[in-house]
Amino acid sequence: MASAADSWMRELNGASRIADEISAGISERSSFPASGPETQCHLSGLRRKNTILKTRLDMLESLLAKLPTKQP
Repeated sequence: MASAADSWMRELNGASRIADEISAGISERSSFPASGPETQCHLSGLRRKNTILKTRLDMLESLLAKLPTKQP
């Protein structure tokens, strides 16, 4: 059984990967025409990844609340 910390790290790695993909997609945006179906498809993909990233960040926040606190 995975610990809460393991689950959190797995979600963090997934969120980081998606954030990198979004960043790369934004950089690629300049290579597309100002408008058109290819541009719309690219932007739609970025919006979809942004929604997935938000879900991952919400999950991270939820998992963080469940992590045990260290006692001094």
